[in-house]
Amino acid sequence: MVRQSEHRPRGPECFSQQTPMDRAMADPVVRARDLWKSYDGRADVLRGVDLDVAPTEAVLVFGPNGSGKTTLLSILGGLDVPSRGSVTIGGREISRLKESALAKIRLHDVGFVFQTHNLIDDLTVEENVALPLRLARKPSDVRVADLLATFQLARLATRRPKEISVGEAQRVAVARALANGPKVILADEPTAALDANGTTAVLDAFSLARTSYQAALVVATHDADVKGFGATSYRLDDGSLTAVP
Repeated sequence: MVRQSEHRPRGPECFSQQTPMDRAMADPVVRARDLWKSYDGRADVLRGVDLDVAPTEAVLVFGPNGSGKTTLLSILGGLDVPSRGSVTIGGREISRLKESALAKIRLHDVGFVFQTHNLIDDLTVEENVALPLRLARKPSDVRVADLLATFQLARLATRRPKEISVGEAQRVAVARALANGPKVILADEPTAALDANGTTAVLDAFSLARTSYQAALVVATHDADVKGFGATSYRLDDGSLTAVP
């Protein structure tokens, strides 16, 4: 389990519902408008998707495999480009930027967590968390120590990914995603490979990402156990995104 201090809420309340007024007053950290995506002229993977994500908001996107969840997150994070439509991160339109500019946005403004942790096997836990900071040429010692302590990973600092559990590795991935202080974390099926305890620990880690590091969160999942933890829930079916009441 990740560390929770007395002033940090636990459980579903960490993802408490924002009021319409809260959302209206806050400029979104992520805004997608009329996103369409098709590959090689085949059927549309995304069909006119609109999405706003407010600062520190948690958004859950539910949908079955093949519904377009991974494509949506890839476009929101600048890993892919839409066939039509626009994406802004922190008020900056990214949909038509050159790769060099997108790489900087991915390094500084967006954190990624995938279904598999994607840690580098030859690096220790501490080195994996420090990697984004080193790529950004920022001092890493203080920030990494803070992240390792917050997520109760300090005891694993010198171990390599193959020497820790899958759940622990996924928490390392969350800490790494936060290294450069991103505006938003995009998580693609982050609990799919975890048992119930691992799922709870990763969801706690996401809570801390929002409450302690002020990151917004977009989680794409088909995992019913994650349901109820999001301030705003959507369903993606056949490329169309609809709000879940």
